[in-house]
Amino acid sequence: MIICESGSTKADWAIVQDDNQIIYTETVGINPLFHDGAFIYTELAKNEWLAAIKDAPVSIFYYGTSCSSPARNKIVQDGLASFFTKAHSIEVQHDLDGAVFAVATRGVSSMVSILGTGSNACFYDGQAITQQIGGNGFIISDEASGAYFGKVLIGDFLNELVPANMHRYMKEEMHLTRDILIDSIYRKPNANVYLAQFTKVLTLFKEETYVQTILRAGFQLFVRKHICRLPNYQQYPAHFIGSIAHHFQDILSQVCNEERVVVGNIIQKPMDGLVKFHRQPS
Repeated sequence: MIICESGSTKADWAIVQDDNQIIYTETVGINPLFHDGAFIYTELAKNEWLAAIKDAPVSIFYYGTSCSSPARNKIVQDGLASFFTKAHSIEVQHDLDGAVFAVATRGVSSMVSILGTGSNACFYDGQAITQQIGGNGFIISDEASGAYFGKVLIGDFLNELVPANMHRYMKEEMHLTRDILIDSIYRKPNANVYLAQFTKVLTLFKEETYVQTILRAGFQLFVRKHICRLPNYQQYPAHFIGSIAHHFQDILSQVCNEERVVVGNIIQKPMDGLVKFHRQPS
């Protein structure tokens, strides 16, 4: 059995062997909005663990960003099928489904959000996702995502609105210029991934008032526009998955408390929960 959970930046894989030993590995992220079957095949072939079992009879459970329509799911499914030539079955679902399976409890209603390179939220009634909000991409929304915060930071950097020490670091240590940033964002592929990488600057300067202000503002937008629109949101725990939620969980929790949202579990990666979910008797 192979389980994959993929965001736009990185994909985590778990290979569950016949003796129940598990091999964990990773590849670059796969996003059917930007990638085709040839890209999927090429990137998987670079991974020695996946290449070693490409012709094995496996069952694949894939959860990925942007996998929210039959057409996009087919791009991923065809790409996986071209690589894993003898797969018994290939199931492709949205990363929000994977998040729910990883962090929520069957039979218990809750709210589940992803705050990673992108962002979205849903209501889980204990059996299925009954409402989804967000997930419209970094250009339209994706509040409180890595791409969102990167966009805010870059805009402020170019307009010289960041603190002097942060501006100096980004200019001298990261060697950023307006031309480099504009070219990378507007002319090169995967701008959302490029923007999200700037969250490392926010982590490095997390104690700066400026950083805490933009993080708080981003989380407030997300909570108010997404979580607070879910039915009876004050009655259910809100679970969060993703690197942004994990690294800045103190500020996220503060904002949730202010908005009367009960924080449930906050985890960085859903893979352990997904492996447990798929090893349970159905």
